[in-house]
Formats: sequence, structure tokens, C-alpha cells
Amino acid sequence: MPFNLDSYLILCKVNLGILIVVIFDCRTVRSSAALALGKLSGLSTRVDPLVGDLLSNLQGSDGGVREAILSALKGVLKHAGKNVSSAVRNRVYTVLKDLIHHDDDKVRAYAANILGVLTQSSNNNRQYLEDVQLTELVQELASLANSPSWAPRHGSLLTISSLFQHSPSAICSSPLFPAIVDRLRDSLKDEKFPLRETSTKALGRLLLYKAQMDPSDTLLYKDVLSMLASSTHDDSSEVRRRALSAIKAVAKANPSAILSHGSIIGPALADSLKDANTPVRLAAERCILHAFQLTKGPENVQAVQKFITGLDARRLSKLPEYSDDSGDSDEDTSSS
Repeated sequence: MPFNLDSYLILCKVNLGILIVVIFDCRTVRSSAALALGKLSGLSTRVDPLVGDLLSNLQGSDGGVREAILSALKGVLKHAGKNVSSAVRNRVYTVLKDLIHHDDDKVRAYAANILGVLTQSSNNNRQYLEDVQLTELVQELASLANSPSWAPRHGSLLTISSLFQHSPSAICSSPLFPAIVDRLRDSLKDEKFPLRETSTKALGRLLLYKAQMDPSDTLLYKDVLSMLASSTHDDSSEVRRRALSAIKAVAKANPSAILSHGSIIGPALADSLKDANTPVRLAAERCILHAFQLTKGPENVQAVQKFITGLDARRLSKLPEYSDDSGDSDEDTSSS
């Protein structure tokens, strides 16, 4: 085989990236190296050895090193997943399924997010996981939701949320989909607020997918929207803010679908506008602005006064429409 200088240089950079991720003490340097390694992998044809090295180093790692390795693994699968052989993908799948049970919440979040990446479709419209593996995964997630230990319950919800982000059609078409929705509903009452927050985020992603792809399923739509509305009254301000961000994201994607259910969300949003927590109040303002389309005409400003005062309605209608994002960024593990 003729010597290819470009390929050799890429391989050297990849190997250097692995070294930095594994041995450097500085978290910032490790994180930067992990991101670069993921992008470099897209330029290399020798991805299997790289993934194998990451998995091997993962076994004996902990703390920040383990997080950096998982971040690098996510990047490699995101940028070069199509070049990973089925045998190596199976090994990744097995390791990650174990890690969603892990005691460390960051490890659970990383593992859940990477599993979501594994379920999404590649460029040739074929998912990286085999159908039987995806079915097995959904079955395990449904059963883990009943675990007496909160860490596996949390891991299952994180993974369900990740699936709704990366491969929503796969989970929505599963025979276990109704059971999954019921698990999310039950988790909104869990004593652990991270489970309630993750369930709220998963429901928001489900509703967003349905609003974009299948708004005709009105029964499910109203059911999920009602659950999100109830989450705006949660004891945790993080859960309340998450619910408001989820409703806002759906309103921005399909305004008419939300506007037609004003009676469901109106009272909840009005209460949130008086929340004692400032970030929640600000989230409520943005949510009302988009949910009731206050910048689209005086008739909408008038209609929303069934739920909020005229003074508030006019004030909110003057907010800049495009000054915020969807509130659902997933580049960090905390939002998996």
C-alpha cells in the first residue's frame, strides 16, 4: 500500500488526542482534546482501533478522565459512526447499557446521550444499532423505570429522553411506547427531582416531535401537554423552568398546535408569571410570548387576557421575538 502522508498525519493527531484525553490533569485541556478527537475521527478510515482504545481506557478510568473519554467516544460516533464496524458498535452498546446504571450521574448522562447517538440513522438512512438491539434497549428501559434504586431509574429516563431527541420515530413506533409514556407520567411524581426534571424534558421532546411530525394525534398531544402544564407547579424551580422551556419550544415549532390548546396551558402559565423564582418568571414570559403569539397582532394580545392582565399582555407583546433559543441544548451532558 502506498504511503499517504495526509492519512499518517491524521493518525498521529488521533493518537495524540487519545494521550491527552487519558493522561492530562487539566479538565479544560482534556475536554478540548476530546472534542477535537471526535472531529478528527471523521477524517480517518481507521475508526475501529480508535473506538477500541477509548473503550479499553474507559475501563480503568474515573472522574474527569472518564468523562473526557465518554465525550470523545460520543464525538467519534457522531462524526464517524458510519465507519465503525458492527462488532465494535456491539461492544460500545454493551458497555453503555451497563453505564446507565452507574452511581455517577454524569456517567449516566453521557452513556444515555451516546446511546441516543447510536440509535439515530446514518447518511444511508440506516440506524447504527440493529433492530433487535433497539427493541431490547426499549424493553430494558421500560423495566428499569420500576427499579427500587433511583440511579437505574434515572439512567432509563435519561436514555428515553435521548432517544426522543435522536431517534423519536423508533421509540414512538415501539409496542412499548404507551408503557414508556406511562413511566414518564409516573416519574413526574418521583421524590427525586432529577427524575422529575428528566421526565419533563423527555415529554417536551416527545411533544416537539409530535408537533412537527404528527400533530393529528390530538389525544396524545393533549395528554402530554397537560403533563407539562402540571410540571409548571412542581416543587423544584428547575422542573418548573424545564416545563416552560419545553412548552415554548413546541410553540415555536408549531404555533397553531399550542394556541389551540390555550385552555390547558393558560392557567399554568399565568401562575408561572407570578412565580417567586426569577428564572422561572422570565421563562414564563418567553413561553407566553410564543405560546400565545403576542407579536402577531392585537387580537392575540386581547385573547391572552383571559389568563393574564392587560398590562402584562401588552408588556410581553413588546419583548423581542428572537432574543432566546429553544432552551433544549444538548451539547453538555447535563441536558441529556
